[in-house]
Amino acid sequence: MTAKKITELAEQFEALTIKNQMKILAGKAVNSRYLFYKEITEEFEKTLLQALLEKYDHNVLKMSTSVKLHRNTIAKKMKKLKIKEKKIKAKP
Repeated sequence: MTAKKITELAEQFEALTIKNQMKILAGKAVNSRYLFYKEITEEFEKTLLQALLEKYDHNVLKMSTSVKLHRNTIAKKMKKLKIKEKKIKAKP
């Protein structure tokens, strides 16, 4: 597959709704021989939490308010998924 074709497919994928993107990813996961439900859901949750932490500059309180998930729940999930908490620097 050429780089141009890959870019074209990536743009088409980006244009889809999240729901349709998830359907595609779920279909690929179902056909995987080596991934199991628990591993798939943990990988998705870990990837999502890491992206959210980056978006909110690792401010768990701000993130929890935005995504409507208690900060203690986020902390437990981070511990379970072995996501290290980064210390945010106080603004002068």
